[in-house]
Amino acid sequence: MDAERPEHAEQELDLRLDRLIDRDQAELACPYPLFADLRDASPVHWSEHLGAWVLTRYDDVLAVLHDTARFSSLMPTGPERRCRVMGRALAELAEDPTMAPYLAYTRSQGMAAVLLNADPPDHVRQRKLVNAAFRPRRLAALEPFITDVARRLAAELAAALAADRAAGGDHAARPAGADGGGVDVVSTFAVALPMTVIAVALGVPTTELATFKRWSDDLVMPVGNHAPTVEQVRAYLVANQEFGEYFAARIAERQATPDDDVLSDVANAELDGERLTLAEQLSMLTQFLVAGNETTTKLLTNMINQLALDPALQARVRADRTLVEPLVEESLRFEAPVGGLFRRALVDVEIGGQVIPAGQHVWVLYAAANRDGCRFADPDTFSPDRPNAKDHLAFGHGEHYCLGAGLARAEARIGINAVLDAVDRLALLPDQPLEYEDTFVLRGLRHLLLAP
Repeated sequence: MDAERPEHAEQELDLRLDRLIDRDQAELACPYPLFADLRDASPVHWSEHLGAWVLTRYDDVLAVLHDTARFSSLMPTGPERRCRVMGRALAELAEDPTMAPYLAYTRSQGMAAVLLNADPPDHVRQRKLVNAAFRPRRLAALEPFITDVARRLAAELAAALAADRAAGGDHAARPAGADGGGVDVVSTFAVALPMTVIAVALGVPTTELATFKRWSDDLVMPVGNHAPTVEQVRAYLVANQEFGEYFAARIAERQATPDDDVLSDVANAELDGERLTLAEQLSMLTQFLVAGNETTTKLLTNMINQLALDPALQARVRADRTLVEPLVEESLRFEAPVGGLFRRALVDVEIGGQVIPAGQHVWVLYAAANRDGCRFADPDTFSPDRPNAKDHLAFGHGEHYCLGAGLARAEARIGINAVLDAVDRLALLPDQPLEYEDTFVLRGLRHLLLAP
């Protein structure tokens, strides 16, 4: 009987991991016990369902992130399983005459490997070309604008809460179908702040934010979704063409008449006489769009949720705003907006005593590494006093460290300060159903209702 326990335990881990990959809400809501069990029992774990090895120890994750010679980033959002599913969807859509122009555009334009999904030497060249877009001087120049947007949105959030209070908790600023009042901080603040900032940085008029958000939602679909539906693939193709054609025109405008914005930096980046190709520029802008709003939205939501859950912590941060920066770092450690990305072994590589065969993928789980007790004491406790919180891997590490990390930190710091200034009390509406985004890679709530 005792000999059977390891096999049963392994099967149970696989079942729980399969549920997470299939985006089961119960597993999405709290994957950390699963990560801890994997780390203890099978830290380098083969998932047949995912088609990849799952790495949960801090040191193993860090080693892979730094080993660009033996691990490729060309497919950071997952192995071939999703590609096969998308291939079947594309074949079905090819039978629809209305999809012909979108399919033709995707075939002709393609998606260049850039930054997140590029390997050396291309990644090094691309990063050098666009480093200026996120240099400290550019971020410092953006801060007054970020502050203005954050204060306006925080004031609107406070006004919505006041109106909800006056109406006895029956206010319209909540998700469709929600009962019992409350104001959704995701839609009223956490989405709007980073979306507005990245839109303006990319030269998109604020009147087009709704279209910009739709593109972002549709283009992020493949991330952490290994079973996309035909309709999801349809929306992705439409968004890909609309986004590409819109920004190809904007790039041409900025090349003719540069401005002081990120779009101009991408359009005119040059190193030793070499420029980015149009395909590289468009792929890069797609990454900036998704990373520039999806992840920061989730960070802001997670921070507000943590403050609302812990009134004592909220009181401390209100009284001492120097705690905001460590609060940001601990939030990134505790609830990484990007749970982890993928790498593909280029040769046989031994990790944690396990040989990863050439050609196979590993899922480097930032979220699990950030809860590794060998690196972080009492890892499941949220504490902005943690001395090594900045050791987290929420932005990756090494050569592929997130180019926009400084912008995300600035938006989180400014955004939380603005909310604390405008809203007297952050408290959650009791008994609200919490639903997480439909992805096992990104981590964020669809809605978070604040009590009036």
